[in-house]
Amino acid sequence: MNTCSCEMGCPCLFYSDPTKGSCDSLDAFHIVKGRYGTVKLDGLNAVMLGKIPGNMWKGNWTGALYIDERADKEQRKALETVLGGKAGGAPAMLASLVSTFKGVKYVPIKIDARKHHVTVPNILEYQIEPSEGGNKKKPIVVENHPLAPAIGPMNEGKASKSHYSDYGITFDNTEKDGNWAGFEFTGP
Repeated sequence: MNTCSCEMGCPCLFYSDPTKGSCDSLDAFHIVKGRYGTVKLDGLNAVMLGKIPGNMWKGNWTGALYIDERADKEQRKALETVLGGKAGGAPAMLASLVSTFKGVKYVPIKIDARKHHVTVPNILEYQIEPSEGGNKKKPIVVENHPLAPAIGPMNEGKASKSHYSDYGITFDNTEKDGNWAGFEFTGP
């Protein structure tokens, strides 16, 4: 689940510049079922911060990673490896765009995937409301975007609330773009 400072229909999904010239983003991951090697990751959560000075595909991001405090030592190492890009795939491509990495924190992360709601106490909270598609029943969907097929078709929406404050970075993306999708990262 992602929220960013762009207007709804994030142009980054089309390799374009962000609507405000720069982008502040949060990406949350809830692992329903997963493993890295023999390390089970079922039920764990993570959130990534992206502070992007221009077109996201040109890099120079500032980033940070938040990992579920419930993860044990092996799970923490596995999540840092995968989401830090060291295991390849879509996370490696995204990690290659980060030039300033603020660090990793182990925090309580609550994700309600059905309500598209993410909370890290005293750091961030956001909730995404689905957009209304042409059939008035399902949200607008963007398929075959730059992170496909690892990240599935993006369901589009708008953040009914979205704020972040940590590492001296503060932003509020309420009423801005939000999207969510299923994902499948394959590795060792």
